[in-house]
Amino acid sequence: VLSFDISMTSTILERISTLSLSTQQLSRLPKLLEEGFPKMPCTVKECDVPQLFREPYIYSGYRPIEQEWRYYFLSIFQQHNEALNVWTHLLAAVTVLLQVQAIVEEQMLSLDAYSLPFYIFILACLMYLVFSVLAHLLQSQSELAHYSFYFLDYVGVSAYQYGSALAHYFYSTEQTWYNKIRLFFLPGAAVFGWLSCSGCCYAKYRYQRPYPVMRKLCQVIPAGLAYILDISPIVHRIVVCLQTGCTDE
Repeated sequence: VLSFDISMTSTILERISTLSLSTQQLSRLPKLLEEGFPKMPCTVKECDVPQLFREPYIYSGYRPIEQEWRYYFLSIFQQHNEALNVWTHLLAAVTVLLQVQAIVEEQMLSLDAYSLPFYIFILACLMYLVFSVLAHLLQSQSELAHYSFYFLDYVGVSAYQYGSALAHYFYSTEQTWYNKIRLFFLPGAAVFGWLSCSGCCYAKYRYQRPYPVMRKLCQVIPAGLAYILDISPIVHRIVVCLQTGCTDE
């Protein structure tokens, strides 16, 4: 009996010791988590960042430059001057993915040539949104990061332009309009997309604040021409519909 009591006492003491150790580890968990994440510097005022990172009429809320990359990724949960831009594009990307998932679950997609423009369009949408999230989230790290990620953002915008043109061409073009534009529409959309990307990149790198009018022209003219061409199947379809007295049915 004495041997049994000693054995039970030893077992209980071991369990208490293990529980005590577990409690100590749990008490250290917040500190371990704090040490595992980088310190989040407070946002700074306009005068504390170089001119390149300043935005008109925004006087505070800037993230300090030259921090570790982890800080800029984690700043997605911080209030700063780019937070709204980050979250609007991020939520839009999630919405696109959820919509695609709903379409897939309804078995409305198939792997054939007819569906290929749709897949390209979805990919272009995600490229545009994800690249924009990265640009607004990470551009404050350094001057090189600022230019690199905004150039990537412009690539996403141009990809979205061409993806939209592709979807309009194959899914929204009336036969009469198709016969008129089929030889130049897609090559023209590709050229204007490239010009739009090149114009935005050139204007971003070439001109500094206060921005001259030429900067806006380099950005707007190629993008405007791309928009006019890309949207033409929709405009033609609406005009034909109004002329023929079509209805929703």
